[in-house]
Amino acid sequence: MSIRYLYPPQRLALAITLVLGCADVSIAQPSTDDATVPPSETTTQEQAQPNHSTKASSRPPKFTTLEGESSRTLRFNKGLVEADAQFRNLGKIGGEVHVAGKFHNEGDVGKSVFVNETGSFSGKGTINALNVKGLLEVDPANGGPTIKGNLEFSQSATLLYGIYPDSGSAMIKVGGTAKLGNATLKISSLPGESIGAGKHIVIEAKKIDGKFGDVVNELALVTATPDYTTETEVGLILAPKAVPPEKITANENGQNALRSIQKSERAKPSQSESVVTSPIPPSPVVEPQADRPASKPTEPKIVANAQPNKPIPKPNAAINALLGTNMTTVADAIDQLGGYNTADLGSATLSTVAPISTGMLSALDSTQPANARGDGQVWVQAIGNSGSLAKYLGNHALKHSTKGLMLGTDWAVSPDWRLGIVGGKTQTQLDSYQFEGALDSWLVGAYALFQDGPLALHLGAVHGHHDGSTKRHVAFNGFKDHLKGRYDANTQQVFGQLGYNLDVGHFDIEPYAQVGYQRYQRNAYTEKGGDAALQYRKQTQDHYSSDLGLRLARPFLFDQGMRLTPRLNVGWKHLYGDVRGRSRQRLVTGGHTYTVEGVELDRDSLLVETGLDLTVSPRHTLGLSYRGETGQDNRNNALMGQWRMMF
Repeated sequence: MSIRYLYPPQRLALAITLVLGCADVSIAQPSTDDATVPPSETTTQEQAQPNHSTKASSRPPKFTTLEGESSRTLRFNKGLVEADAQFRNLGKIGGEVHVAGKFHNEGDVGKSVFVNETGSFSGKGTINALNVKGLLEVDPANGGPTIKGNLEFSQSATLLYGIYPDSGSAMIKVGGTAKLGNATLKISSLPGESIGAGKHIVIEAKKIDGKFGDVVNELALVTATPDYTTETEVGLILAPKAVPPEKITANENGQNALRSIQKSERAKPSQSESVVTSPIPPSPVVEPQADRPASKPTEPKIVANAQPNKPIPKPNAAINALLGTNMTTVADAIDQLGGYNTADLGSATLSTVAPISTGMLSALDSTQPANARGDGQVWVQAIGNSGSLAKYLGNHALKHSTKGLMLGTDWAVSPDWRLGIVGGKTQTQLDSYQFEGALDSWLVGAYALFQDGPLALHLGAVHGHHDGSTKRHVAFNGFKDHLKGRYDANTQQVFGQLGYNLDVGHFDIEPYAQVGYQRYQRNAYTEKGGDAALQYRKQTQDHYSSDLGLRLARPFLFDQGMRLTPRLNVGWKHLYGDVRGRSRQRLVTGGHTYTVEGVELDRDSLLVETGLDLTVSPRHTLGLSYRGETGQDNRNNALMGQWRMMF
């Protein structure tokens, strides 16, 4: 580090300085901060930096510039932390300190500290007296100062007070009088898992003189009220705020979740007379002095007017973290606690099993000549299905991806009727913002085809059993939780389709109409995890649908009986009834039951299916098809490969 001198250094002064132990002091440029240093005084500045040699001027310094960090003993008359500087004291300072920048004290200052309008002071160290015109920061992370003499705030001063998880709150200890001077008390968002509901002791003094002026409360859901009921303490009472949920979030699900939390908080017994303070450990670099007792760790002091023999229930950490949020972060916190994705599990599950009916229809192709199907057939289909609900939500949309296998067989029971059975196994992955899910599904079904000339009737029914699991990640305002859940669900779908084959030249054209019914039922389950865990009640969801469409096919014949048939199916699908999933749920601890609604399924959507069938021999057929269902907000896509063998 380069060092510039105002006066030529003298060897004798250097030797004296080293002997006195001022190894952290060096000479810098004269101060120009007129806010702290009177312009009539001739000043010299010193910089305190660790592990640097000491230089001294030929005349006694008036002000010593402090910057960096010091764990040694510094002796001077007056020290200065300039406006753009930061200084951290871990040792002892023998003179008074004027602060225009940032001063963090974990050591001992033997004289007064003056914090001007541009300065800030923090730390759990000891000082003789404190005069604040700027900012004083107090929180459990940095602690609160111990002041042997008086504490004096000017009207321009601000006390920034914070409360953190587990450690409660920090306290300012004053051996003399604490003059509040109509200063501003500011409570910002409270990061962490607990706001320590009740009365927090901000200042403990021999005497309290005056009150705070403005109280700036940035908390969205908590009121903060100063308490001056005693002459020796200034308290801060935190309590839930009666604020309409509509003013906190525009999301109806979030409003319902917040109402349930507010009900549970209002139902709690009053804790306004509780006193919560945190232990203030002594500075490791400051030895106890004779004129003040050594500070030692103590357990937080909690005094409550509750029944003495009745244990006080542990507060829900997730709710307390929510209460500590500000208006910027509260909506996101509520969304995470609300667990909205469960309401969409039904819609996502029904979307994953929809291709099963499509597979059964393709296995019984009514445009295929009856004599080409033989007396019976077996078939295998591989399925890949993906989609999303409410694409406009971006990363918050629930996306699903399915892969699986189906095996079926059917046979002729009369010249007009064919009956068949089908079984399948699929695996589905669900994904959304801070949410993951999985489904293992087993499916069984039956289907039938009645064909009388160009008229064809398809019937089908499928039952599915689903083992589901969910993972949620909740992280806001210092609170974190990882939640897991397992549940059982089942689905049913039935359909009937009536088509009429128009043989127009080399083309098979079949207009059709289809009606269907789908149902989803999920059992109740409870998440495992921390205080953000939710308990879900049973969920049932169902709807009816109708399809109108047109199928086109054009067979091409080749040598040795091979045939290639391109296919196109275009249709319009309409849903009837309620098209939203709903979930009744509550926090396992500290909440009331509330309802969340899932995203609205599209009433109308376009169906497009294309495929190729290749008959490689009179008994074997290979097929590949794609099916897409597109609405205004939702998407579903399915790719299927099929092998059929006639017998």
